[in-house]
Amino acid sequence: MNTPDTAARYARDLLQIDPQSTPKEAYIKPSSLARGCLLYVAFELLGEPKPPLEARVGRILSVGSDSHRRLQRALGRACLGQEVFFEVPEYRIHGFCDGLLYARPDQVGEEAAGFWALEFKTTASSEWEVIRAAHTPKEEHVRQAQIYLWGLETYFRGAIPLRGAIIYYENRDTLEHMAFEVYPDPEGTADLLGRVKAMLGGLENGQLPLEDTPPPDHWSHRYCPFLENCEPGQRAMAWQAQQPKDLPDSVLADIIARRIVAKKGAEKMTGVKKSGTRTLADLARELEWE
Repeated sequence: MNTPDTAARYARDLLQIDPQSTPKEAYIKPSSLARGCLLYVAFELLGEPKPPLEARVGRILSVGSDSHRRLQRALGRACLGQEVFFEVPEYRIHGFCDGLLYARPDQVGEEAAGFWALEFKTTASSEWEVIRAAHTPKEEHVRQAQIYLWGLETYFRGAIPLRGAIIYYENRDTLEHMAFEVYPDPEGTADLLGRVKAMLGGLENGQLPLEDTPPPDHWSHRYCPFLENCEPGQRAMAWQAQQPKDLPDSVLADIIARRIVAKKGAEKMTGVKKSGTRTLADLARELEWE
């Protein structure tokens, strides 16, 4: 039986600790693990240097952070908590979930009522259209949601019964939105955690998980900050460079249409008509879209 004021003493003792002064080994971030590349995760744990972010990329990330804060404020009264921390030392994983939404039964019915982990994502219009057309969240975002569901369940020892996760997308260009429900996938999570265990064991013996990387055609190779020191990534990029560069007609049409619309808008704004650009009707005839 607990002695009186045990919880109070626990809170008091926690507040006497300066988190910044406590030495701690490197931990895995959910967003990094969600990439699906354990070699990337290993490089981060080892403290491999990353090149500085381009100014444009920094601005994009800042827009995403601002959107997160705005969405969190809007849902403040519907959430049990926001920026909810979890940590699982066994796997050296920790992170912050964007929020824990309580869906009230009088609003959503008994089947959907309960607590849901929130994950906010901002996307460019091109990525937004792909997600909307597929009507499914991106693979790495689903993986990140699964990490949150597992991590929160483990850290709070089941005290917060989570129904699942909600991935909320916002188009940063138009502020349109869409949301998807993700349900726990114990089998897939167990497989991912097994890979983490193998990676950690290898690092203890000075071995990198050189085989646990995405396939050559995966997008992550192109944007990997460790590419300069990553042989599998370099091989993947060499393979990608040899592939045909033809765009599907639908993608090409969308690019052309956007440029023509932008040109018309510029002409209207400046009052100066630019010569030499074909109209959509011209392109439709040339590309046999009529």
